[in-house]
Amino acid sequence: MNLADFGAGNQELKQLLSMAAHWQKLNACLKRALPANLHDYFQVACVREGCLVVLAHHSMAAARLRMVLPAVLPQLQQIDARITTSRVKVQPVAAKKPVIKQAKLSITARQALAQSARAVSHHPDLARALQHLSEKDG
Repeated sequence: MNLADFGAGNQELKQLLSMAAHWQKLNACLKRALPANLHDYFQVACVREGCLVVLAHHSMAAARLRMVLPAVLPQLQQIDARITTSRVKVQPVAAKKPVIKQAKLSITARQALAQSARAVSHHPDLARALQHLSEKDG
């Protein structure tokens, strides 16, 4: 499905898609102009009162961006003429919470594991492991 076709009937959606494309274009232009080792550590946030705001994920990336952004402004101004200055803000990426697995075995599954443990008694380690699984609280 082409999003442009989808948004053709709805003016707000069309405007939203246009804005998203604009930000993607600015972000892509900035990534092309900057060293590859910085690409994963920043993103364009907005243009506010002529100032391009770029979010850096940590202070080292922010320092590097502050040094090189002024040289890149002419390229960005070709995409958005409103841009006259740039500003870098540090906004660390939120740490992902560890995933806590909460799988539960049904009574039927535990009974099948116990039966399998008895069936493979000639493999003591496997039988012990299956028996241990069958005894886990469901």
